[in-house]
Amino acid sequence: MSKHYNNGWLAEQEQADKESLFGSPCDGLHVVDTDEAMALIAESAKTPILTHPWKMASFLHEKDEAPYRRLTVWNQDANNCAGHATSRAIESFMLIAQWTATRRELKPFEVYVPWVWGVGKNEVGQSGTGGATMGAMLSMIAKNGVLPADLQGLPPYNGTSNAWAKNYGKQSQNAPYSQYWPDAKQHVVTVAELPRDADAFYLACKGGFAVAFGTSQRIVMQGTGEDRVWKASGGWMHAMAAYGYNERLESVGIDNSHGDGFAWASESVLKSVVESARFYDAFAILGIQPRQSGADWTVLGRN
Repeated sequence: MSKHYNNGWLAEQEQADKESLFGSPCDGLHVVDTDEAMALIAESAKTPILTHPWKMASFLHEKDEAPYRRLTVWNQDANNCAGHATSRAIESFMLIAQWTATRRELKPFEVYVPWVWGVGKNEVGQSGTGGATMGAMLSMIAKNGVLPADLQGLPPYNGTSNAWAKNYGKQSQNAPYSQYWPDAKQHVVTVAELPRDADAFYLACKGGFAVAFGTSQRIVMQGTGEDRVWKASGGWMHAMAAYGYNERLESVGIDNSHGDGFAWASESVLKSVVESARFYDAFAILGIQPRQSGADWTVLGRN
């Protein structure tokens, strides 16, 4: 694999530090139990998605309700797959909420990946240019929020993830990103679920929510067009995002930041990803503090 698209989920550290990094990520975050999650999912699922997520993005873009035509807007340029997975899950959660009109207060925006990954690592002591745990990502978005990519003056994406992933210390005023704390803290994730089995994972996506996850089960893409599917094959350590539901295929979507993009995963593939993998961890996004105004298309080069 090209070093330009290298893996970056710290699966072994996730397991070793599970209680401190994932079990209790933030006092302000509401982690729902199974019954509460099922109630939220059942309510959301009353409004089916019924289309490919990229079609939703394009349709809402044309209506000036989303700043993107397609969710995959950046290619991974560092060991930041965990940051991409987390950012994509948040973006797609807001997009699907807009499409289904189930959480009307959400205004979709693109998430600036270097903030989630680089700063998130610093906040839990995983500084440097290596990978990150999913627990660090959940803690980051719950405590410190996410940064909209259309803010004026943000550095270019390429190279910034690693430039920011250095040990400045928690909430350091000397860090180059310190000026963005107030903006990011306006968009904290407020509700999450920890899908421990394939059924919970599947139902979260079917219900219109999104999952950021890491797995040691490799998946490969097969087919072409909108019916491309994932098949389990071999092993890796990688983080991805899952969102959307294909009623005809009875599958959920998985998006890969290595450049392969989006394809559908059946329940049997999810069993491999979630329950058969040696290493696995995930969180589902169920709520986020909404943005008060829409995204600035001009900053993102949209029209």
